[in-house]
Amino acid sequence: MTMSIRLTMVVLTVLLLARPAYAQNGAIGSWEMTTVSPEGTFVSQMEIRQTGEKLVAVARGERGEREYDSVAVDGSRITLVLTISYNGSPMTITYRGEINGTAMTGDADFGGMASGGWSAERK
Repeated sequence: MTMSIRLTMVVLTVLLLARPAYAQNGAIGSWEMTTVSPEGTFVSQMEIRQTGEKLVAVARGERGEREYDSVAVDGSRITLVLTISYNGSPMTITYRGEINGTAMTGDADFGGMASGGWSAERK
């Protein structure tokens, strides 16, 4: 092989290995999310997309559209954080779970005051 072909192969290999993990995660896409809380069961639509180097999630439900505070994916583990208004005060809900192909499941912490569960199916 010529030197330029070897150099091209090395550069391509480095670029492939250096790709950020979020570019490969299975969370990106549209989901139907079900949250089970002490207040009841709620179904919403969630979209996770990549914007630059950041993952962004948006929930759409009966009360409109709301962007999640943060989305973190580590392998098959996902953490979503959302702040809502509950009885006139802010409440931070933290969803932790696992991504398994076309489904996600996990636990939800409602501002340290209650816990519940959640699941999502890819649309």
